[in-house]
Amino acid sequence: MQAYYLHGPRDLRPTDMDPPRPAAGEVLVKVRATGLCGSDLHYYLHGQNGPFVPERPFILGHESAGEIVDAGACADALPPGSRVAIDPSHPCRACDHCIGGRYNLCPHMRYFGSAACSPPQDGSFREIVPIRAENCHPIPDDMAFAEAALLEPLAIALHGVGQAQPIAGRRLLITGAGPIGQLIGLVARHYGAAHLAVSDIRGDALDLAAALWADQPLRADDTDALTSAADTGFDAVIEASGAPAALAAAYEYCRAGGTIVQLGVQPGPVELPVNLIMSKELTLRGSFRFAHVFAAALDLLARRQLDITPLISARFDFADLLAGFDAALQPQTIKVVIDY
Repeated sequence: MQAYYLHGPRDLRPTDMDPPRPAAGEVLVKVRATGLCGSDLHYYLHGQNGPFVPERPFILGHESAGEIVDAGACADALPPGSRVAIDPSHPCRACDHCIGGRYNLCPHMRYFGSAACSPPQDGSFREIVPIRAENCHPIPDDMAFAEAALLEPLAIALHGVGQAQPIAGRRLLITGAGPIGQLIGLVARHYGAAHLAVSDIRGDALDLAAALWADQPLRADDTDALTSAADTGFDAVIEASGAPAALAAAYEYCRAGGTIVQLGVQPGPVELPVNLIMSKELTLRGSFRFAHVFAAALDLLARRQLDITPLISARFDFADLLAGFDAALQPQTIKVVIDY
């Protein structure tokens, strides 16, 4: 089979390799679709993702769905031919965080397509992946693989919105209208937010948000419009851009007693306006990956309560993966999906 190994910045090499064999408790999944994530782009552009530097060439990709081709000893539950979405997280299940239910914080987490662990965990930009049977979630026959591949970022959005609870009847500002920001908006709208504002510097991303869920699209570089929109302040601000200026704006525009959720990865250390946090009694919460919401994300899509397909900007064949990365780097692109 073929896989794409990252050897360094902009150095993705197709490589022929033998198909894997399933270990105990594993199945083999023929990948049918994988979404390109922002972390994939960071690895591609820089050869690393922030502090996560791969020790060896490895395979990117973690937003994926496919078809089971070898069920190993799990054929009763997941017979060959089963259509599944893949949860890419592999916590240890034994540490204090895992036992306490917060397995997304597991210090031993192995995550598809990530160099956050040592050695890096190979991901799904290969034709067949071995995966724990428990990480495979059966999907309905009428759910496209491309749609199912986006369950992982949808789970991240669900977790982030959960960190800002309660949502119903509240005014929210989402800073960043990229893929995660768009998904956060769709989820917050579904759960009854009274007013949803979104800020970004990209007009096309704001237009998409306005068409799908946003009540108030705002140019992030229009300070007067942002100040006017904030008025008495937002009940919660979810920072999904990773831009230091957006994070700074969150503290200014969140109302007294409100909640700020930091989800976007900042490029480096940032200063906190601690006196403002004190005087407004703000609650600050982080949101990292997800826990206990993958099945809920699947349920939302299976019941057609959310439509995430408008977020797919372009699709490329697996053989054209490099072209897919180049397309994903264009400012007008929201989400690229690779078909196998």
